[in-house]
Amino acid sequence: MRKFFMVAFIISIVNKSAGQLNEDIFSFNYSLAPIGNDDIDFSKVDFGISIPVKLKEGLLINSFKADFYSLNYGTSYSFSTTDISKFNGLNYGLKYIYPLSNTWKLNAQVIAALVSNSLSHISYNDLFVGGDVSVTKLLSTNDTSESLTLGVNYTTITGEPRFLPTINYAKQVNDKLSYGIGFPKTYVVYKLSELGTLKSLLSLDGFYSNLSTPISVNLTDQASKASFSSTSLALEYDYEMDDNWGILLRGGYSFTNKYTLLDSGDNKIFDFNTVSKPIFSAGIKFNIKKANKK
Repeated sequence: MRKFFMVAFIISIVNKSAGQLNEDIFSFNYSLAPIGNDDIDFSKVDFGISIPVKLKEGLLINSFKADFYSLNYGTSYSFSTTDISKFNGLNYGLKYIYPLSNTWKLNAQVIAALVSNSLSHISYNDLFVGGDVSVTKLLSTNDTSESLTLGVNYTTITGEPRFLPTINYAKQVNDKLSYGIGFPKTYVVYKLSELGTLKSLLSLDGFYSNLSTPISVNLTDQASKASFSSTSLALEYDYEMDDNWGILLRGGYSFTNKYTLLDSGDNKIFDFNTVSKPIFSAGIKFNIKKANKK
């Protein structure tokens, strides 16, 4: 069997510190894992919108995200891959940030997602409800650039729904350098100039989709879900075109990947034997904070 690579199912802008609101109100990305020894190529288009609302106490953030994945299989399998050549995800998130004190913040989020290989046959099996709860401690009352976030997250980034810890220590070292160490993301950000920023990112991402029509993998087994997880290291360049709009280019390497088909009980019935491979993506974003300064 030719080996398959698929990465960057979830591409997003890196937050500058845990517990902080992502300043990008709009983002659009195109991702590509070109065909190689695995004989399968993968591309993805995604866009997201975040709408923050200031409350009397705290901040409420509505977010919408759509993901469209396309896979081309160059190798024939014992079953048809027609129904697993495209996947679609529609996500809505509601996040609340509440200041417990001058140095403590409570972060709570609920996410509802419809993920399926066919938007024309949506059912309750396509629905996933997740979320996270965490607290952020600002480590200095006079300098909020250093923080520690601890919490728990119910997510599919490992390829199946499960509870995972949220841990992040973030620090703004100076005007140019900041970093975050933790799970599921670790990053370093360096400001090259007033317009350009370089980021390195180690992250874990995942994908868990319902199959509207089960696929007969063999005479006895039927696949009802698709599962993917990836750990990748990437380098990203962000360029600010003006006060509001920016573009990004990202290249990296995914060094652990797992792509499988599951039955209705989430038992693995087929493994695509994924391998490591380079990744590439490009995108555009709109920055709400700078827009408000105008």
